[in-house]
Amino acid sequence: MKLHKDYYGYYYPNQSQRAALAGLLVVLFPAFFPNLFGPLGRASPSFFSEWNAPKARHLHLLNPALLSQSSVEQQSKLWSPLPNQGWKHCLEEPKSLSLTPKGSTGYIQVFLDGGLNQQKMGVVAVAKILNATLVVPHLEVNPVWQDSSSFEEIFDLDHFIEVLRDEVSIVKDLPSEFSWSTREYYATGIRITRIKTAPVHASSDWYLENVLPILQRYGVAAISPFSHRLTFENLPKNIQRLRCKVNFKALAFVPHIRELGETLVNRLRYPPNRNQDAASDSQDGTNQIEKQGAGKFVVLHLRFDKDMAAHSACDFGGGKAEKLALAKYRQVIWQGRVLKSQFTDEELRNQGRCPLTPEEIGLLLAALGFNNSTRLYLASHKVYGGEARISTLRRLFPLMEDKKSLASAEERAKVEGKASLLAAVDYYVSMQSDIFISASPGNMHNALVSHRAYMNLKTIRPSMSLLGKLFVNKSMEWSEFQHAVLDGHKSRQGQIRLRKEKQSIYTYPAPDCMCQA
Repeated sequence: MKLHKDYYGYYYPNQSQRAALAGLLVVLFPAFFPNLFGPLGRASPSFFSEWNAPKARHLHLLNPALLSQSSVEQQSKLWSPLPNQGWKHCLEEPKSLSLTPKGSTGYIQVFLDGGLNQQKMGVVAVAKILNATLVVPHLEVNPVWQDSSSFEEIFDLDHFIEVLRDEVSIVKDLPSEFSWSTREYYATGIRITRIKTAPVHASSDWYLENVLPILQRYGVAAISPFSHRLTFENLPKNIQRLRCKVNFKALAFVPHIRELGETLVNRLRYPPNRNQDAASDSQDGTNQIEKQGAGKFVVLHLRFDKDMAAHSACDFGGGKAEKLALAKYRQVIWQGRVLKSQFTDEELRNQGRCPLTPEEIGLLLAALGFNNSTRLYLASHKVYGGEARISTLRRLFPLMEDKKSLASAEERAKVEGKASLLAAVDYYVSMQSDIFISASPGNMHNALVSHRAYMNLKTIRPSMSLLGKLFVNKSMEWSEFQHAVLDGHKSRQGQIRLRKEKQSIYTYPAPDCMCQA
């Protein structure tokens, strides 16, 4: 490159040379600094979207929410447990109908994918239908979180086998004569003993017609994929009850997960400064209000990862950089298959199809009556946008905690970096909470709504369609917003909802898993 000399003797490139250098820099800069140009991991924001940290989008609601006060009566009603709804657990069949497993027809293997709450054990019911011996399920490495945790690293295997011993024969490993039947064996070619054509919501007859002959001939059958491969309709009552028994009784977490979960629960209920605060309390109204929530806590499951944000096609206030990063990510992952991107942000919000941001879920909680003395446990993985995205929620609820704030690195050592184990800890804490609320529907939401309904625990289900319309209205005052929220969530706090046709018993436990008292 030939440089030109200026009046003072310095050399510099001419205009065309400068343009060429700039172009070269544009090409090479992303290669040397890829983190600056999203999108990266599924749960991480691009660096540019962090530079354009989202600001509060609902200041007309946020400012009065920060000053809002509730009465002692409102707080008492908010924290009161659900009344008895006239339903009881109904897992066990009468002894005359419960059949002890007879001679096995062969061994059933399954390879389960998805996160913690997608690994439902419907396969136990399939083993019962086929009178087969179940091999402890193999959990695939999760492609999103890259978690290789095994079934026995998450669930108490001995408990699982013991609870189901009168229902289904379960073994930890295949006998030596079937040692060839491995995940690697089925990954390297077409195998006659692999069942990969099971339709979604297959009937019991399908398994008897298609899987039983293979079991009888070869002694083993591997079903993969298996998720949602057994119907919820037209099954014998004892099979449905068995699924309930597996989900609500047989699947217990390993001891170290329960111990860590119990540690977190105790620190939420009895924080170190609670006794000091109690000693200094006066009898004014503020302290009477705080006493209603003393020793109690609410769990917020905040699912706001990059996958969800991108797939929703909604605008979350991060500016043009965030919009471009999410659009690029959406194209790379789903390659134009996200039909929602055809709608405007306002249209999506009016339809209730946008996930609630941390700010919006905070405003919902404040409108329901939670305040800055509420102990809030945040159950989540990584929040898209990082701490900047959570800052408004933290302003509303300064006593917000999570695993890292409540437990030391040493206490978390056995679960750190393992998404399924971390989710299991959150699940345990969620089941012990006085109130649970999830920011958006999903597998964790469905599992906990179901389990807490089964246990008759207060669980708030946000009305996405209502909230979408409320947040679009920028002229609404706080009192009007609060009234609409309270009125719209009266019947969304854990009331039993009966399962309808084609719905899952893992979301709606009544009437299959419960009987009217």
